[in-house]
This record gives sequence, structure tokens and C-alpha cells, in this order.
Amino acid sequence: MKNLITVVACFKLIVCSLYASALLTDTSEIEKGKAKFSKGDYIGSIDAFNKAIAREPQNAEAYFNRGTAKAELSDYDGALEDFNKTLELNKEYYQVYVKRGNVKMQMGDYKAAIEDYSKSIMQNKNKEALLNRADAKFKLSDYTGAIKDYSDLINLHLLSTFDVFYKRGMARNEYGKYREAIFDFTKSIELYPKYNMAYFYRAFAKNHIKDYAGAIEDYDKLIKMEPKEKLYYYERAQAKANIKEYPGAIADYAKAISLDPKYEEAYYNRAELNGMLGKIEDAIKDFNAIIANNSGAKDAYYNRGHFYTELDKYSEAEADFTKVIELDPLQEDAYYSRGIVRVSLENFDGACLDFTKGEQLGDKASKDMVKKICNKKDTHNLIKKD
Repeated sequence: MKNLITVVACFKLIVCSLYASALLTDTSEIEKGKAKFSKGDYIGSIDAFNKAIAREPQNAEAYFNRGTAKAELSDYDGALEDFNKTLELNKEYYQVYVKRGNVKMQMGDYKAAIEDYSKSIMQNKNKEALLNRADAKFKLSDYTGAIKDYSDLINLHLLSTFDVFYKRGMARNEYGKYREAIFDFTKSIELYPKYNMAYFYRAFAKNHIKDYAGAIEDYDKLIKMEPKEKLYYYERAQAKANIKEYPGAIADYAKAISLDPKYEEAYYNRAELNGMLGKIEDAIKDFNAIIANNSGAKDAYYNRGHFYTELDKYSEAEADFTKVIELDPLQEDAYYSRGIVRVSLENFDGACLDFTKGEQLGDKASKDMVKKICNKKDTHNLIKKD
């Protein structure tokens, strides 16, 4: 009997020892996985978590950590599967909601991400969930919701970094709260004086409240920081044009073009400004440059055609409007413009064909010309008198 008791006791001891050894192994594998994760060895960490799960399939922590590693490798489907399994095994594992929300953000499912962040915040108003929920709301154009979350981060002293003020400023810009946005961008700059994007969007907000001088000051600072960034010269040129500092605006457009000889927007704006100043030949040169770089730039042909008209270069204008129609047969005003030029060239039949086509496409000016001259018996003489 004593021998039997001894055998049973030994058997129990062996089983307990093996169970304890398995638990230690599982814990050891999880710790190994965490260590590899901290070193950026995500594949190695997943291998360790796989071993832990193989030995203990109900280990929620192992699934959670494996999901986190998979997310780092952009295996978002795999990460979601592991996070869902974590919650299946342990509904109180609230850390998973932020991580799963982050994965859903990466997958572009912003509404689902917000749901996860909200669950995390209900349990604990933590900065990561609040910040990411604000970002998700911004993505969905819920600017009031984003502003509230960014404000909570700041007001609850959870996070008051330069980028939180910057993000709230961006949301306020989108919402049309430009003065409040300027406050945020200014605060962001105070916390990080070299943050170029805060200067840029503060200038954007200043432009909207017509503080063009203030916007120019910000562009000046940006240009000192990045003297080869064409966009800053382009934006400063527009601000200068708004305060009628035309020579400075033209100089800035020229600088932007020197940094990028194919900068269409800068050519367009400089051409428009030159045209307004009566420098028609200079405006035409800018449209020539656009067309040289982009033969399909129909707006350049259209505008150049009008400038040729101002110089009484009707044949050149007709050719440009014809090119516009070739590129876009439904551009109704091009038919009207070519019709007017053809009147000047005394091509009255061609003019009336253009006005008729323009009317068919819904152009009111063309319709008026058809009534005024094309339906008359002596069209040629009527046009000459008009």
C-alpha cells in the first residue's frame, strides 16, 4: 500500500512539474517575443509568440502581442484576426481597442477605428486613443469632433505638444475658424520654432482674413528656412498681388519658375498679372512657355487667343481657339470667341457657324449673336455696321 501511495505521489509530482515547466516556457516565449519586438525584430517576435500560442492556445497576451507585431509588418488582416481573438479570450483586455483602432485607421476604415478608440476612452481617457480618434474624425471631415478631441488633449493636460496645436489649427482652418487657427499655429511655432508647416498654414489662415502683410511675413520666414522651395515664392507672390505690390509679385513668380521651369500655375498667374498691367506680349510669352511644356494645356491656348485678339492678331487668335475646340469640342465659349475673331477676319459664314454651335451647347452670348446678326438677311452688312 505504501508503495502504491509513493507511486501516485511521484506521478502527481511529475505532472505538476511538467505543467509548471510548460507555463514557464510560455511565459519565457512571450518575454522573448517582447524582447525581439523592442529591437525591431518583428518576424522573430512573431515566431516566439507562435510558440507560446502553440503551447497555450488560450493565452490572450500572446495573441495581443503577435497582433501588434503583425501590424508593424503591415499585415493588417492578420493583426485584426489576433486582436479579435484577444477580445474573444478576454473581454477586459482594453489595451487592444487602441491597437485595433490603429490597424483600422491604416486600412482606411475610419468609422470603425473611431468606435474602437471610443471604447478605449470610455474605459480610460488616454492620450493615444483621443489623439487617434481626433485624427480619424479629421479624415472623415468631422472637424468639430476633431477640434473637441484635440481640445480635450490640451485642456486635460494629456498632451500639449506642437503637433497637437498644429492639428487643431488644421481642423480649425478646414472649419473656417481662421483666427482660432492662427492662435494654434502660433502656439505650435512657439513650441517648435522650426516647424515650417505651421508657418505655411498660418499664412494660409492670414490670407483668408485678408492679413496679407502678415502672410508675407510668414512666407519670408519660410523662404529663409527653405530658400529653394518654389511653393513659398508662389504663395508670397499671390499675397503681394493682393496688396497691389505687383513688381514684387512678378519677381516671386519669376523665382518660382526659375526653381521649376515647368511650373504651370506660376506661368498662369504671372501671365494674368502681366495682362492686367497691360504687358500683353509678356503674358503671351508665359502662355507660350506653358504650351511648350504641355501641348494639351487648353486654358493656355484659350487665354493666349484672347491676348492675341487684344493685339489685333486675329489669325493667331483663331488658331488658338480652334486648338481649344480640338481639345474640347464641348467648350461652348471657345466657339463664341472664335466666332468674334472670324467676324474681325470677315469670315461671316464661319462666324455664324460658330455662334450657332455655341448656342446649341448652351452659350448665352452665342445665342444673342445668332439673334442679332446670323438670322438677318444681309448678314455681312449688319456685322460690318455693328
